[in-house]
Amino acid sequence: YDALLDAFEPGTTIADVGAVFADLRGGLVPLARAIAAAPPLPDGLLHRPVGEAAQWALSHEVAAALGYALGRGRLDRSAHPFSTSFGRDDVRITTRVDAGYWPTSLFGTVHEVGHALYEQGLAPDLDRTPLAEGTSLGMHESQSRLWENLVARSRGFWTWATPIAQRHAAGIFDDATPDALHAAVNRVAPSPIRVEADEVTYHLHVMLRVEIERALIGGTLAIADVPEAWNAAMAASLGSAPASDADGCLQDVHWAHGTFGYFPTYTLGTLMSVPLFDAAARELGVDDGFEEAFAVGEFAPLLGWLREHVHRHGRRRSAPEILRAATGEALSAAPWLAYARRKYGALYGIEG
Repeated sequence: YDALLDAFEPGTTIADVGAVFADLRGGLVPLARAIAAAPPLPDGLLHRPVGEAAQWALSHEVAAALGYALGRGRLDRSAHPFSTSFGRDDVRITTRVDAGYWPTSLFGTVHEVGHALYEQGLAPDLDRTPLAEGTSLGMHESQSRLWENLVARSRGFWTWATPIAQRHAAGIFDDATPDALHAAVNRVAPSPIRVEADEVTYHLHVMLRVEIERALIGGTLAIADVPEAWNAAMAASLGSAPASDADGCLQDVHWAHGTFGYFPTYTLGTLMSVPLFDAAARELGVDDGFEEAFAVGEFAPLLGWLREHVHRHGRRRSAPEILRAATGEALSAAPWLAYARRKYGALYGIEG
């Protein structure tokens, strides 16, 4: 498994991952339990019917505003969102549209925009060299998860985005407020689908997949037994088993095309995203975590900092080198746990 993991997160071993995951789980489980015991946040706004054209227009406008250069890329539809790069001047992304749950399109787009911004931000002198790509999948996921969660699930973002959503989906969100949409997109509720999971339970999806991968590679789990093992783990960690294998062990594309060892990078990247975001706020003198800037659609300062400290380096520096140089810290679960306790403590009234 170390050999497989090294292909996506060079220099990292499953022992390293296991130590970080153990710290994360230790803080995550009590937080999830406290949230589950609190009154749920209303999320009816997320289930209002929004037409495909409106979703498409909203996704395009948000992608461009965040800094994705559509002149050097494009946004298309696919069954599973992804990004692909043919060079810094041709970086393409996809998302999917769900008529009954419009956040699928928006957050899928923003996640892939994070990947695309990284590739579009590589230093030009790296073009046509082996260094002209993200340094690791974990660092790549730090960018996608940063824009998806720390930006697009922030209160400031929805101050800016609410009138845009109202304009594109005429009559659907006339009664919506930024506070209501901000609360709705941050509701913590178990989902069988990883790419639609909330910030808190998302890591449980990743840990489940890593445990199954290790068992498969270690020879203690037969391929034919994966659905049963998956369903049992989902019931234990998230409270219910999926209705079908399509919503269970077949939902991701990774195993179908052999990318074993990839899944840990989603959580590793999420953990990297918070210290990077915090370092940007400190260095730019933003005391409110960019809330005021996001509220008026100013995303360029954050992108500029990421371009300087992360994107331009390509593979000249390893992920640990980039993280330490930019933040002064090594990888740890502590910054993300502090962020999650602060954010969800306020949203659910469970501070402390």
